[in-house]
Amino acid sequence: MPGLKVRSVASAIAATAISALVFVAPGTASAACTGANIEANGASMEAGAQQVVWSPVFDAKCSGVEQVKYTSTSSNKGLESWWVLHLSEKYKGFGASNAFVGVDDPPNPAQADEILEKGPGAKVLSIPVLQVALALPIHLPEGCTAQSGKGGKGPKRLVLSDETLQAIFAHTITKWSQIAAYNADQLVGASCDKEAPIIRVVRKEGSGATSLLEKVLFEINKAPVDGSETWTDLAEQVENNKWPDETENLVTAEKGSGIAAKVASTAGSIGYANLNEVRQNAAFTPAGGGGEGSAIFWPELQSKGKKFQDPSTDKEENSAANANCNGEDYISLNGVGKQGKFPPASTEAPWNEVTANKVEKASYPLCGFAYVLSLTKFSDFIGSEPGNEPSAAEVETTKNYLSFVLGEGQTLLNDHDFLTLPTGKKGGNVQKIASEGVTKIAY
Repeated sequence: MPGLKVRSVASAIAATAISALVFVAPGTASAACTGANIEANGASMEAGAQQVVWSPVFDAKCSGVEQVKYTSTSSNKGLESWWVLHLSEKYKGFGASNAFVGVDDPPNPAQADEILEKGPGAKVLSIPVLQVALALPIHLPEGCTAQSGKGGKGPKRLVLSDETLQAIFAHTITKWSQIAAYNADQLVGASCDKEAPIIRVVRKEGSGATSLLEKVLFEINKAPVDGSETWTDLAEQVENNKWPDETENLVTAEKGSGIAAKVASTAGSIGYANLNEVRQNAAFTPAGGGGEGSAIFWPELQSKGKKFQDPSTDKEENSAANANCNGEDYISLNGVGKQGKFPPASTEAPWNEVTANKVEKASYPLCGFAYVLSLTKFSDFIGSEPGNEPSAAEVETTKNYLSFVLGEGQTLLNDHDFLTLPTGKKGGNVQKIASEGVTKIAY
């Protein structure tokens, strides 16, 4: 159970001494880097950046010592570890084993209050760290491949309109033959069963990727899709793993990589996962027999009118590129469809209503942010077990690491199927807001 930490004068002096240590900024190796190794957990959608792009380079700058270890779980499991949802009997605290949480769907005000129940005076920081594109892995029914309409000029893989995308996951379009007619695309093959059912592959656990998808689906259809519940209602539920007609043609998988694997092995299926996770499964690239002309691919989605966009800047090639989110028009949209100001003023404000605008001129519509959660006053919290209370040195490592992530770490994202944070006027200077948020992290 989280609790207010009461420190003696001696411990307060010790903390001050630790805080006063000269911690050389990332970029210069220093023995001080070995003093406070930390671990974090959360969203699988940003795991590729945390584990492959950022922490190895940051650790190398700290004389090769593993300073930061990120474990891929899910947004909800990360939130649970910080006492949101109260689904776990054991509170991990905010110490070295749980220094920050990665999420794709940042906490709403009520969830932030749960974190701060026993931390009077502290504030939760929702810090954007990168942009992601949510790809839709598809495996056509046995014997089927896709043939482009419009005289064969389009990609040899289906393109999906807004209405078709929404109807597939709402389960009002239930057969592959119902989506093949759009844009004059066709399913072809001598043994192709066009009447095969569409099998939806979704996340088993609560997930920020699910929330990202459902919030865009809400823009397309604001009416109830499951009894009296809208897509936003489903996205904001405690575990957000409830789906329309979930007893029919719906299977589950853990993590985005699990969804990609399940779709690759299940004919007639469609799922959703971070582009980075889907491309890592060779079945969806030419090297593994996937991509254009294959039964296994990811589709283009309608961006505006008759224009369609791919989630990747190089489409379905073997090598990673960038998420096709440059110039994305992000908005804030509440549960009744009222649009608010974007971006939020600071990382202390709620970011849970941020979503991509479904109408995009030249950007893939299923884009979003990945975040790191931190605190302004870690010393207010202790864990349920000895050793799970934060130290000034651990908080300093967290702060230095996130400063690196939002500085040099942004350029390192190139060609890893992610995208840097927006810095221009159109998308709001999100990188500046995020960097300012890191300066508020304190022991």
